[in-house]
Amino acid sequence: NEGKKNEVFNNYTFRGLGNKGVLPWKCNSLDMKYFRAVTTYVNESKYEKLKYKRCKYLNKETVDNVNDMPNSKKLQNVVVMGRTNWESIPKKFKPLSNRINVILSRTLKKEDFDEDVYIINKVEDLIVLLGKLNYYKCFIIGGSVVYQEFLEKKLIKKIYFTRIN
Repeated sequence: NEGKKNEVFNNYTFRGLGNKGVLPWKCNSLDMKYFRAVTTYVNESKYEKLKYKRCKYLNKETVDNVNDMPNSKKLQNVVVMGRTNWESIPKKFKPLSNRINVILSRTLKKEDFDEDVYIINKVEDLIVLLGKLNYYKCFIIGGSVVYQEFLEKKLIKKIYFTRIN
């Protein structure tokens, strides 16, 4: 897909992201370890620089009032996923540990969850939420409809792509 920046990102484009809540390949522990390593890695020494860049991008002053947010104890990454993606995660792994879990859904409500997660109804709600959270990086982890929404709004800077043979 070289040179096709805003191509529709779907199951065909990347030969299968998931289907009906199941991955189209056997669980690959090496791939899962890589996913966990990437989405949990935090470099606290670079946080202030990232925060400054974020505020500059959003045309706002540096935000220092994040200490009242529930996640302010430990710097973590945000993982954003759709409802189907959330439902495909085995219960014993919910919420994804050492990450701030955000579910993009038009039907789910916070009251539906025992887990410590954030529910947003649209992409724009994520921008508002991120402005209130203390976080290192934000990862969009699927599924294809969620990727497509973020790509259309040009909100994805980098794609981590794993080819499964």
